[in-house]
This record gives sequence, structure tokens and C-alpha cells, in this order.
Amino acid sequence: MPYEPHQIGTRDELRVTFDDVAQLYDQMRPSYPDAVFDDVIALSGVDPLSLVLEIGSGTGHATQAMAARGLSIEGIELGENMAAVARERLAQFPRVRIEVADFDHWTTDARYDLVYSATSYHWLNPATREQRIATLLKERGWLAMWRNRHIRNGSSNDFVDEAQSIYMEEAPEVTKDRGRLPGPDEVVEAEREVLSPELFDEPLYRVYYWSRAYTASRFVRELDTHSDLRLLPENRRARLFERLEHLIESRFGGSVVKDYATVLQLFHKRH
Repeated sequence: MPYEPHQIGTRDELRVTFDDVAQLYDQMRPSYPDAVFDDVIALSGVDPLSLVLEIGSGTGHATQAMAARGLSIEGIELGENMAAVARERLAQFPRVRIEVADFDHWTTDARYDLVYSATSYHWLNPATREQRIATLLKERGWLAMWRNRHIRNGSSNDFVDEAQSIYMEEAPEVTKDRGRLPGPDEVVEAEREVLSPELFDEPLYRVYYWSRAYTASRFVRELDTHSDLRLLPENRRARLFERLEHLIESRFGGSVVKDYATVLQLFHKRH
């Protein structure tokens, strides 16, 4: 089953934390490999005349990449500040519109050729999200979802193990999945979404492996955008980050490399 980051706080509490650090989120969070966007467009067959909906536009990283490939996009974003950053990023694309709304309660008469969600599907209400998306899709429309997943793939594994002991001491409530990173051969199963066969065909999968180097300060600044850590008391969060930064500086020469897999899942609506 996919990782649901609910060790601390409720879904409703966690999913609004990003709006408090919208600028930092935009600066620190990585985007996605170019091949993700190329494959979504090629496999779904959408073109500049297609109707495309993005759920959870965030600060517009994925939106920008899709718009640069000629698509007209309607984006739904929960956070006012996140949407403001996205609109600034996307100002050069007149055929992109970002609306502030909660997708769980949002309504429209439009029907779409493609609905996609980059690092946001897991924040939608699991009781209603499949049916709501299926209703929004045209006959034989496509749902695409993807996100970046930190994996074990040979880089800085010693750091991951040592950092886990710091998490256990400073923030045990967020350690559940941070120390059990999947390997390259496990990440698809870890991310797999099982949707109703009455609504969607069996999915297509694509996986993209890549790495990113982090200085000690950049590593903890990126962590400061994570929803579970945002809900920690400020003094505990600061102590956790101080110890992680010291670990990177003192034991790992001031930088570490994180290995990622971006897992893309595409579902064809059955009817």
C-alpha cells in the first residue's frame, strides 16, 4: 500500500501545512524528471486542444512543465499562498488557470481528457476520490498520478541509518517510514494504488530513477517543508534539524546524496 504520511496529525491537519511555507516549498522541493511529462502526454494522447485538470497544483512545478509542452490546464490548489506562488510562476502561460479550492468538495460541469495529480493524490479523501475523478473524466479519459519517493539505491545509506537514530530520539512519532526506505525493486509496490476495476482499467507504470545532492543546510531546509515535521513543536523541530545538520557536517563531509524514484501510474477510465 502507498505510504500515507499520517503518523502525526490528521489528514486535514497535515495537508494544510505546506501553505505556511509556500516560498520555501517552491525553492526546496525538487520537480520531476522531464521524461515523466513526456510519457504522460504520449501515453494519454492529450494535445493543446484537450481539456486537462490538475489536482493539487502546489507552487506549479508540474503545471509549468505540462504548460511548456503546450497544454491548457485548469489547476485546483488548496492553499492560498501556494496558489499565489504558482500564479507568479505561470504568468507566461495564459491558458493556465489556478483556482483555490478543496478538491474533495469542488464541483464543475466540465469533463476532462486527462486528470493528473503530482504528489497530491494521497491527500484526497480516500472514500470519494476515485468516484469523483471518474465522474470528471470523459469517456475513456485518463488519470495520471506520480510523486517522488526517497529510496535506498546505494547513495548515503549510512547516513540514512545514522539519521534514523536521531529521529527516534527527537521525533519518534515521525520515524515509522523514514527508516524503511524501499529499494528500486520495491518502490512500485510501495506506491501502488489499487483503483476500482469497475471504474478504471489496469494501470500502466513507469519508474524514473535519479539522485540529488544536498548540503547540510539545504537538507534540513527541504525537510522543513514536510508536513509531519511541520506539526512538531518548534523547539523539537529545531533540535532535530540541528542534530541532522551536525551529522552531515561532521560525519559526511558536509553533503549527502538522496536517491529517488518517481513512480508514474496511469489509469484509463473504463467507460
